[in-house]
Amino acid sequence: MKNIQSWLKLAVFNLLIVAILGTIMRYKIAFSLPIVEQKNLQQSHSHFAFYGWITFVIYILITKYLQDKLPTIKFTKYKWLIVINLVASYGMLISFIYNGYFWLSIAFSTLALLTSFAMFFVFYNDTKGLKDNSKIWFLAAFFFAVFSSIGVFTLSYMMASKHISQEVFLASEYFYLHFQYNGFFIFSCIGLLFHSLNKINSQITSHENNKIFWLSFVGCLVGYGLSVLWFKMPLWIFVTISITTVLQTWGAILLIKVIRNNWKNITENWSPILRFVLLYAGFAFVVKIILQLGSNIPAVNQFAFGFRNIVIAYLHLVLLMCVSSFLVGQIIANQISIPSKKILFGVKCFLLGVFLNELVLGLMGIFSTVYISIPYTPQALFIISFFIFFSIGIIFFNMKTRN
Repeated sequence: MKNIQSWLKLAVFNLLIVAILGTIMRYKIAFSLPIVEQKNLQQSHSHFAFYGWITFVIYILITKYLQDKLPTIKFTKYKWLIVINLVASYGMLISFIYNGYFWLSIAFSTLALLTSFAMFFVFYNDTKGLKDNSKIWFLAAFFFAVFSSIGVFTLSYMMASKHISQEVFLASEYFYLHFQYNGFFIFSCIGLLFHSLNKINSQITSHENNKIFWLSFVGCLVGYGLSVLWFKMPLWIFVTISITTVLQTWGAILLIKVIRNNWKNITENWSPILRFVLLYAGFAFVVKIILQLGSNIPAVNQFAFGFRNIVIAYLHLVLLMCVSSFLVGQIIANQISIPSKKILFGVKCFLLGVFLNELVLGLMGIFSTVYISIPYTPQALFIISFFIFFSIGIIFFNMKTRN
């Protein structure tokens, strides 16, 4: 358990690095920093956020899940896979800042991808006889992590062959992002949520779990089509995409119903801050589902994907407000000792900073559709980024690795 706590503290440190990079990027946009190459910094920031922060903490929490459910299996292989992912993450952090995409950064990126393949394989083998609601969510999460690599390999092939089609390039990029965000990240979080509910005896029935899962799984699989509606496609494909998006929305409604039905038990067993984090991340998840449903309208879809600020606001909604906030809550929940007042203050500041960040990005996206530029937004986003960095620092420097 002490090792798990040490790993979780390291995960928060990685989040702190992500915040530092984000703050530097925002500073360069608002003011000037000629010594930094913005594109390289952006690539380093995004890759480390994916693998050094989110993937890293998901691997740790799923390993903790296995310790709870299957304490007799050997965990050495999981430790080594977590370490390899960590090495690859720091390799990408440094190499992308140094020179962007080149042989070394590509090598570390490939290593991180292959590690996700190995995690899928060992998790599948170790859980063959396990019957638990969270298991199917974690298996699907690892499947989507592996499946998303098709987009990366397609991009690599185009860059190596130097036969680049702009449409295929975008489609491949969106393929990777869709199955990472809506697949690996979201499914992992739902699996962790159901495991947390299971620990307080709020377990849902297998029938309910399977219904929510398959509606979500098919919705995610086919929902990729929403990212490429600008491709010319037959009417029946568009209708299929629209129907599955509605089914995915139904699955989200059933998930919310599960939380509502178990809210009394959650109130009795979870601390106020953990309940608030659940509602906070849940609100972001609901907004995400509504936006997905609305993007079935071709005019709205083309409208949204045509404005960079809207795309950025959506990505931050999922990555920061939904996934990262939920994972911070899971880290706090898995600390043995009760969080100190300073940690609680840091978490509250973090959630406030993330909300303000999304608010400014959302307003920028909305006003950009009518070609209106809001004054001083670069400066405001820099201040907010620094505030998020400051809040994560409070959490990190007040975390203890033992009871």
